[in-house]
Parts: sequence; structure tokens; C-alpha cells
Amino acid sequence: MKRFLLLIICVSIICNSQAQTKTIEHLKQQVSTAVGNEATLEALLNLCVQHASLNKDSLYKYAVQARSLAGKQKDAILKGKAAIAMAYAYLQSNNTDSAAALIETALSSNSVINSATRPLYFELSAQKADCFGDASNYKEALQLLYSIVAQAEQYKDSMVLAKNMNTIAVINYNMDDVPDAFNWYYKGLSYTSSASKFDALKGALYINLSDAFRWIDKLDSAEYFINLAIPLCEKAENLFYLSNALRVKSSIYKKQKKFTEAEKILLNSIDISERINGKRLFYNEGLALAQLYRTTGNTQKAIDMLKAALAADSAIHQNDSGRYDRLRIEYYNSLAHCYQSIGDQKNYTTTLESLIKEKDKFYEANSAQAMAELKTKYELQKKESTIIKQQLDLTQKNYLFYGALIVLLFAAIISFLLFKNYRRKQQLKTEQLLYQEKVSSLNAVKAAEENERKRIAADLHDNLGAYAASIVFNLDQIALQQQETKYLIPFQELRNNSKAIVAQLGDTIWALKTDELSLTTISDRIKIFIQRLQPSYPHIAMEVQEAIKTDHVLPALQAFHLMRIMQEAINNALKHSKCHNIVIKVSDNNQWQISVNDDGTGFDANTINSTGYGLYNMKSRAAEFNWNLNWQSGISGTAVNISPTTN
Repeated sequence: MKRFLLLIICVSIICNSQAQTKTIEHLKQQVSTAVGNEATLEALLNLCVQHASLNKDSLYKYAVQARSLAGKQKDAILKGKAAIAMAYAYLQSNNTDSAAALIETALSSNSVINSATRPLYFELSAQKADCFGDASNYKEALQLLYSIVAQAEQYKDSMVLAKNMNTIAVINYNMDDVPDAFNWYYKGLSYTSSASKFDALKGALYINLSDAFRWIDKLDSAEYFINLAIPLCEKAENLFYLSNALRVKSSIYKKQKKFTEAEKILLNSIDISERINGKRLFYNEGLALAQLYRTTGNTQKAIDMLKAALAADSAIHQNDSGRYDRLRIEYYNSLAHCYQSIGDQKNYTTTLESLIKEKDKFYEANSAQAMAELKTKYELQKKESTIIKQQLDLTQKNYLFYGALIVLLFAAIISFLLFKNYRRKQQLKTEQLLYQEKVSSLNAVKAAEENERKRIAADLHDNLGAYAASIVFNLDQIALQQQETKYLIPFQELRNNSKAIVAQLGDTIWALKTDELSLTTISDRIKIFIQRLQPSYPHIAMEVQEAIKTDHVLPALQAFHLMRIMQEAINNALKHSKCHNIVIKVSDNNQWQISVNDDGTGFDANTINSTGYGLYNMKSRAAEFNWNLNWQSGISGTAVNISPTTN
């Protein structure tokens, strides 16, 4: 299982009460020697910028002082910077609600349009996305992050683009969408340079790339990127990133079966973490160490560590029964593997039940699209829990059977008739068990088919998708270096085709991984599709309008074909209609209905019966599921309408 590694610039958790870097020590001296409110405030704000390397208690103290001094100033920019410092202090103290309230208020006073407040707007917006991410609300986080990226592209802010693309990639990685994660990581790197201001950000991107390559067992690439990351973290004096980089390198060594080196470097990572944040039980490094102990055969030691950490976390949040956390899921998952490895079926079953409850909370808080893979794993583990229970029940029945057999022997001496009656009952029980075994076998076959479908999706997802994304990135680099005009068009076509492969592969994996999809999920997928197309058609406005009331659910195959029809309709409008606006309307009351509308020149409706391959495919897909598909075209544009013939 992957650890929840959200290495983003906005939220970092570092350092003890003493200065851990030369920069922090210097800035603290400036605070202590500052004379007057304005000089003190400036020194405090400069120190709070180092939030990634400050102890959370120290950061909170400095942020409160800065906010108090800023409140006495008329300068709105200083007040905005103080609000950002206070929001970081709240986030590092896990006080997400207070951070979200403060950020919302500060955003109302800092506009993206105003060049003076624009940096504050981008920083506050990224913090708001962090609040959603901390709550594992990935749908809201992604919607906000896509908006930030679009605005940053408009204003050509490379730092904001790289930082938020990294965050988008991390969320895709945590949702097991590895090809998209690679794509966003490489996009983020393309906006960085060798300037020192990018050191920490490039370090984070390299750490995340290394962890992604480790996950798909590309260990040479993983080691290459982590070796790039560590010097950058040291140069930027970012101990949080350095600690995480060492943890990822330890994981790579563990996969290479270099257990001694893995333990040594992981203990170094923990030492850095404890020096800057004190001793903790429930944290990423502790989980990694427990997993290493399990791998090297110290299973009981791993169990003790995992149980102690979960108990400590429960004690801290004992009054928050509705809380969910990806890290708790990983702890329970690792603990379950420990019990399974030593054959402790009872504790294995109990731990699986706890794991399922944690995943229930997590799944309920996220959209079906964002959590499709997690839901699949959850269902599989739920079935596994049921099987273990059945095995325990069968074991108990076996004990009862042998006991009954002894009683039967004694009863046979007393009465032959009682013996025959007992045998008859046993025969009925045996027939029932055989029937149950038959049902179980059928279920096992069904589960095997489902596992194979998921395996194919995972292979496409982790291997072919990563290579396709890498091709796109390499073509971008080649295109940037290509100066001869005669090669530009072929390179562009090759680049566009590679991107199309990635997109089509993503849609195919999306259909393979799910059993059924809601109309809302399909609508969200179309939003992502038009977002991919938008940069190629900047002069055309595209939007999705939703009027969904009952949110019908379609089988995955139908959803896939519906997506293909909508995509073909949108592509036709973009290529042939000469339009300025495209509106996709998605409605759902008694039955679902979708229309793709453009304000273009229209076309002769008689051509709808032509031999065009695209139109033929649209009609064939609609006919396969008995859907209504019609075109309405005139001088004001064209509308393509799709709806089922029955409810």
C-alpha cells in the first residue's frame, strides 16, 4: 500500500523550538533586535515564511504576534501576509476549521485581478485546497486546484503553476491514477528552472516522482530521482522534505532487499523528524519502520508499534468518531498483514473490520469517481473478511461435529434408533455444507473474473499509462529544442497523438475499474475532457451545465459509450462548426438527457445520413443501447441530443 505522502509547498510540518537551520537562526536574531512595530512585523513575517522549518508551537507564537501587529497597520498587504502566516500555524496544529475560516475571510480582501494582491490570492487559494486535502475531500480540492492552474496560466506565474500541478499530481497518485500523476509531475517540472527559488519545489517534485516510480517497481528511476531530491532539500534547508526524502529512499532499499541500509536510513529520517517535532507514535515514518520490521521478520515488534500508534491517535481524537484519515487506513492495513503473516485469524478478522469502517468513512466523504479504486479494494477486503469469518465458523462447526460424533458413539450403545436419527440429521447438514461450498465456488469464480478485470486495468494504469505520459513529456522536450520549421508540424502531430493515447487510455481504464457510474460522475469526466481540449481552442468557451435531481446510475459499458458519443459531438463542434461557445447540458429527472450545443454555422441535416465514420460510430453506439440520438441544426448553431427511449 502507498503511504499518504502529500509533499506540497503550502503545508509543511517541521522543527522543534530551537532553530534547525542557519536561515532560521539569522531571522530569529533579526526579530529579537528589531526596533519599532513596523520593523518587528517585517522580521516576524520573514521568519514565518520559513514555516516549513519551524516548530509548530514556535510558528503559532510568531504568527499570533505578526497578526496582532498587522492589525494596527493600514497596509492591507501586510494584513494579508499575517493571515497567511496564521493559516499555516493553524494547519500545522491540525486546526483545519480555523484555518479554513481565516482563509475564506482573507480571500475576500485579496483579488487575483489586482497585481499587488495576486500573490496573496494564489497563496490563500492553495491553502484552501490544502484544507480540502487534509479532510481527504479530493473532489473539492481538485476543482479548486484546476481553477488556480487556469488563472496562473493566464498570468504566466511559473511558481504557482509548478506548485499546484505538484498538488494535483499527489491527489491523483493517492487515488491510484498513476499515469495522470506522472503527467502532472512532469508538467510541474517543465515550469521550474535552475534558479534557487525553485530548489525546494523541485525537491518535492523529485521526491514524489521517486515514490511513484517505486510504486510501479521502476527502482532505477526511483533511485535516480531521490538522489536528485536530497541535495536540493539540503540546499533549501528544508528538513521536512529531507526527512521524507530519506523515508522514500529507505522504501526503495527495502524493495531492493537491502534491509540493513533501509533500516539505517529510515532511523536517520526518524531522528530528523523527532529532532524537529518531538517523539511521536502516529506518523508516516513510524508506519514505514513497522512495515520494515514486518518485512524482515520482526512481526511482533511491528504489531506492537502499530497498535501503540493507533491507540495514541484514538486517544487524541476520542471525541471525534466521524473523523477519517488515510494514514489510519494504512496503519490498519499494515496491522492486518502482520496478523495474516503469523496466522492469527481472529485478530486478522477484527483488524479487517476496523479497516473497513475507516474506509467506509473515507468513501462516504468523496465522489465515486475520485474513490473508485479505493471502493474496489474496500469491497475485496470486505469479502475477504467474510471469507475469514466463514472459515472460523467452519472450524467451530468441525469442533462441534467431532464432539457430536463422540456423543453419537455413546448414544449408539444406548439406542440404535437414536443413532440412525442422528445420522440422518448429519446427512442433512452435510448436504447443506455441500450446497454452501457450491455457492462459495461460484462466488469465487465471479471474484476471480472481477480480479482479472481489475488486474488488466491496473497493468494498463501502472505500466502503459506511465510510458505514454513519459512519451508526451519527451516529445515536449524535443519540440522545445527543434528549430527547423519543416519538423514542427510532424512533431506537433506526434505530440497530439501521444496525448490522445493518454486520454483514451485513461477513459478505458476508467471504464474497466468500475461496475457502474452515476450521471454526476460522467458529467465530471466530461469536465476533465473539455479542460484537456481548452488550451487547443482558446477562442472557444466550453462549459458543462448540470440540472441533476435523481442522479441515475448507468452500467460502466453504457457510461463509456455515452462518453464517446459526447466526445465525438464536442470534437465535431470544435472542428467544423466555427462556433464561439459550446454548452453541454446534463439533466436527470425521470430520465437522463444530454445535449451538446454550439452557436456555429450549422449544417445540412440531410448529411446526417452520410457515410462519415464519426457520425456512423455515434449512431451505432446509440443503437446498441436503444438510445434516442438526433441533431437539430440551423443558422444559430447545432444541438446533439441523447436520451434513453425508456426510463
